[in-house]
Amino acid sequence: MPQLSERLAEVRSYFAHGDHHLGYRRLLDAALETGNFDVYRATLRFCDEWDATPEADRGRTVTDRVSGLLALIETGHRPPPPAGTGPRLEAEGVAKRYHQGAFSLAPVNVRLHHGQIIGLVGENGNGKTTLLRLLNGDLRPDAGTIRYHFAPAGTAAYDVRSRIAFIPQRPQSWYGSLMDNLQFASTFAGLTGEENELWTEMVIARMGLRPYRTYNWSRISSGYKMRFELARTLLRKPQVLLLDEPLANLDMLAQQIILEDLKFLAASETMPLSIILSSQQLYEVEKVSNEVIFLQRGVARYQPGAPLDEAPEEKTALVLELETAATRDELEALLGPAGLQQLTFNGGVHILYFAPGTGTGDVLTLLGGSGLPVRYFRDISHSSRRFFVA
Repeated sequence: MPQLSERLAEVRSYFAHGDHHLGYRRLLDAALETGNFDVYRATLRFCDEWDATPEADRGRTVTDRVSGLLALIETGHRPPPPAGTGPRLEAEGVAKRYHQGAFSLAPVNVRLHHGQIIGLVGENGNGKTTLLRLLNGDLRPDAGTIRYHFAPAGTAAYDVRSRIAFIPQRPQSWYGSLMDNLQFASTFAGLTGEENELWTEMVIARMGLRPYRTYNWSRISSGYKMRFELARTLLRKPQVLLLDEPLANLDMLAQQIILEDLKFLAASETMPLSIILSSQQLYEVEKVSNEVIFLQRGVARYQPGAPLDEAPEEKTALVLELETAATRDELEALLGPAGLQQLTFNGGVHILYFAPGTGTGDVLTLLGGSGLPVRYFRDISHSSRRFFVA
């Protein structure tokens, strides 16, 4: 991850070029990393000014204070102890069969390291939630072992579970105000009094929840409920975060913000989380994930540390996703000479499989020169999307 000086220079650049909202979020990231309550006080005063200043005036007024605050952050930063190199969570040959119904989760291997994000993808009913619940300890595996390396040997099961945060697809409702609930979560980190309030206010600011501090459950949208869950998770300072479909029912902007927050949580220098994230949003999840596990009918067809369930020559073959009004015959005639081996169509997009050696540029050149209408084009050669049957 970038050094502190690089991150602070990045913040200065964002503000200098007028990217105020991005600079503001990155500034809060840097302040949170210090763990310094004097820095927190100064940052929250800056947040108050930011909120009170009309957006059109922020470039001339509030941003003048950025340099001084960044200098305070640099002075107040305390380098964390070096992180361990081994996995935080390790599952070997974990399997589960339900006595009612025909579904079973075949043996799966998971190795989750410090600051890593693993994406868990697959169609509904293929075992994503089952695997997450096994890793969280809600279910007992019928086979295999799960080891948690973030707790010393002999740690009580309750204490181990307290270091894992699991956010289900439909979180439970809560009572009272958002602020009261998050301050209560801060007590799990051992904070009381002013430190509790400062820590809570900093996380609320970073998650974009400042306008909603007095709101209750029924007054906030699905996107902000998910941000609330992430804020509550960060306040508790767990070691591992398991998320089941956190992008469901969110609009595109909310999805991008949540994914950005997850990248921050995983890459944090002082409070890094190791994350497993399940979702139907394949491309978005793959962009933030270090590795991907693809579950198909309960079988991990594509998983870290294991060979893919495909022929060796397919690993380097080109696979493209194409949306066009052109017919199958037109595509086969045009792309056949470029090595097109197989074409499938699901009524919306074509999946094109090419022989090894064909490049994306070769196909783009042919499509561009042909005049065929192209609405959407994507290289999915290294995406789990290629495993989905049209």
